[in-house]
Amino acid sequence: MTTTPDQQRFPQSGSGAAWIVPTLLVIFGLAGIALAVLPDRKPETLPYATEVRQASAAEMKGTESPPEDLETINKLEMSVPGQNHPVVQALIAHETNGRVVALNWQNNVTEPILGTDLTTNEVGRVTKAIRDHVPADAVVLSWWDLSRKIRLLSERDAPLDDPLARGLLVPASWQAARPLIESKERAYWGASVPEQEAETFSKFIDALLLDEERGAQTLAALAGGKTAYVAVHLSDVWKIASERPESLAISSKDFPGSASHGVMRTAGQWLKEQKLDASYAVEPVGNAIRVHYLPNPADGERLIAKLLPFTSSNPMQLTHLSLVYQHRGFWIYKLQPSAPQTGE
Repeated sequence: MTTTPDQQRFPQSGSGAAWIVPTLLVIFGLAGIALAVLPDRKPETLPYATEVRQASAAEMKGTESPPEDLETINKLEMSVPGQNHPVVQALIAHETNGRVVALNWQNNVTEPILGTDLTTNEVGRVTKAIRDHVPADAVVLSWWDLSRKIRLLSERDAPLDDPLARGLLVPASWQAARPLIESKERAYWGASVPEQEAETFSKFIDALLLDEERGAQTLAALAGGKTAYVAVHLSDVWKIASERPESLAISSKDFPGSASHGVMRTAGQWLKEQKLDASYAVEPVGNAIRVHYLPNPADGERLIAKLLPFTSSNPMQLTHLSLVYQHRGFWIYKLQPSAPQTGE
């Protein structure tokens, strides 16, 4: 199932590790930077160029020493023709097996390109919380990009990865070039990941699309009998929708103002005016509130919606998972051992 209202777009979030300079929050509508608009015909070249180089001393100025296993931190920049500033910037590290780890992600445009905004401070707080709350012999199940951060920075077993690098967010204005973009980016982000790991990651996506009970059973099976935790981010619901549009639809709309009851009432009233019986979650974005909503009411019963703060659920009252940590868009749960350990 898909939905394409005028308000549909990808989400953003902001936040920042103590050992890397925090990046600036990107306020939507940043003037002077825009994505290249592609013609209707199928393009033969990518709409952007990517440069990866070693991060300079100036870019690392004022930071504490990174962990010893981070031998080199690179700077990734994506640029489009006619623009003097990059549309994406990120600090990049590598696991010992060569897999690429994005330590942050800064979009300088309104729509996220490949990923949503994350600052090093937010990533640092979450990975530290995992070190603090997750025992060394437990596993953490999460999307492949977060799994890499957990392995590298939290030093915990996060076994899921994906050679297909699924969940890359392609802006609406670049949809004509989507096959080219996915081919190029999956070769980069999926490098060094064995092909057989794709099947396991597919089961993780399947679990998040099930109801809580059956989803918890599938996650328990993926944990292989070990004590298991599940880490999700609000952007995961968009990643799933981009990969399984026939199963899950999501849209968003921005409302000016802070996270107040007035804005919440306005958002609720707007959904009623649109005749949408939709479950929704709110996220502060700059000086506005972004409302992420599920047009199909039945989607509010899926596990991914239950793990996130949608109005159809209460993450504090789940039956098979218990909340252990929450920070901005990140939610971390412990999978209860009562969940049947089956492979169904």
